[in-house]
Amino acid sequence: MVKPSNSFRQVPLLLLLLVVASAREYNNNDIIATTSTFSRNGFPPDFVFSGRSSAYLIEGAASKDGRKPSIWDTFTHAEKVADKSNAVIGSDQYYKYKDDVKLMQDMGLDGYRMFISWSRLIPDGRGAVNPKGLNYYNNLINELIAHGIKPHVTLKHFDHPQVLEDKYNNS
Repeated sequence: MVKPSNSFRQVPLLLLLLVVASAREYNNNDIIATTSTFSRNGFPPDFVFSGRSSAYLIEGAASKDGRKPSIWDTFTHAEKVADKSNAVIGSDQYYKYKDDVKLMQDMGLDGYRMFISWSRLIPDGRGAVNPKGLNYYNNLINELIAHGIKPHVTLKHFDHPQVLEDKYNNS
């Protein structure tokens, strides 16, 4: 098991948030000059400031509460990643989602695009829904809404239960 570095946990949302943009303006010669300030004022009023995550990278708790291996678990545990890291712990959002949502609120996010782990929600790839996985996502979504952050949910993002890969042999 690979333990995350301290800096990894201290800034969990760096994995998922904000494309840092700089406000730009054209001078008289059409040369782009970067301004020294960045604020929401340069965006339309209905612009949604949002962040996103990858369930595999952020949740952790890879074998907890009924979650079964995904194709990423298999890939990283086969040590195909150069530094041999994996997301067994990730950013530990499974246990620290309230802290993470508070950080999102402090950053002023309006939305959060979250990827649900198919392996946590439907561990066998089809059939029964895992009640503990469903409860986690329900709690996370409720926490986001309570903090004024609109959740945007995606089920599959290049990740699915290993059992489906084994059954269908990637065909």
